[in-house]
Order: sequence, then structure tokens, then C-alpha cells
Amino acid sequence: MAKFAQKLEIPAPTLTCYERGERTPSANLFLQLHNKINVNLNWFISGRGEMFLEEDQYQQIKDKIMVDVKQLLKDEGLIN
Repeated sequence: MAKFAQKLEIPAPTLTCYERGERTPSANLFLQLHNKINVNLNWFISGRGEMFLEEDQYQQIKDKIMVDVKQLLKDEGLIN
């Protein structure tokens, strides 16, 4: 566990608290999981898809999300 926490650049006790449900993981943890061990964030949050993604798959998903977010912001009149 200590090595895993070190790889994610978080304190080992913090990781233990996440496991026990004593703390809510931050967005930074999600980014570290993706950046350090290539975890598919969609899988991590929703349980859907593959646990790990190839880099090109991640970029495709990221691009799709950005298109959807921009459309939502346009629909809400927040951007042109």
C-alpha cells in the first residue's frame, strides 16, 4: 500500500482512509490514477468500460466530453 501511495504521490494514511470510506477522494487523486497508472476515469467513476485505456482511447473520450460540455454551455447561453 505504501508503494502504491508513493506512486500516486499521496500519503499512505490518506490512501487507507479512501479505502475505508473515511475520506472522499479528491479530483487530484483521479488525475493521479490516470496520469500514473492510466486508469480509465469513466470506469473509475461509473464502473463502465475498460479499467485501463490506451492513450488514443483516452484522447477520444476527452474530445467527446469537451464537445458535450461546450454544447451544454451554449444551450445554457453561457458561451456563443
